Amino acid sequence: MKKRLQPEFDLAFEDANESTGFLFWQLSNVWQRRMKGVFESVGLTHVQYLLLNSLATMNKTMDKPINQSLLSEHSSCDKMMVSKVIRTMEANKLVIRKAHHSDSRSISILLTQKGMEQLKQATILFVDAESEFFKPLKGKQKEVEKRIKKLLKQAKKKDKSDSEDEGDSE
Repeated sequence: MKKRLQPEFDLAFEDANESTGFLFWQLSNVWQRRMKGVFESVGLTHVQYLLLNSLATMNKTMDKPINQSLLSEHSSCDKMMVSKVIRTMEANKLVIRKAHHSDSRSISILLTQKGMEQLKQATILFVDAESEFFKPLKGKQKEVEKRIKKLLKQAKKKDKSDSEDEGDSE
């Protein structure tokens, strides 16, 4: 029988509960599985819901046409992933892509009536699921959100700085 390898160095952690990052990862996986189940009943994926919600929010708050780049930035999603998901949602008639009225290189994204109806159904389910999922935070949810937003802000700032540094080295 082959001998199992034992590390000859100190591990980052021996119990997953000792690592904040690992705990976040586990929680994120549980959350994503829960959302997958929630959105299946209305024929959406979690990402589709988030992009439809972002698009609807932008429609309420912006007076300019919304393109993939703006949607990607608003939702903090990868541009290529947004592009693929938009194409799928277009095929499912949840959104339409239309040539920008003043910039022929840009494509505007518009919600369809079907997209708005699915978003409405999904939002009701999302609000209930989120409320139930985060119920254990019992009155501390705003403080947790504040701290997570601070972490996200710092991480995005570092990512932006790192990507600018990479651009300088090319």
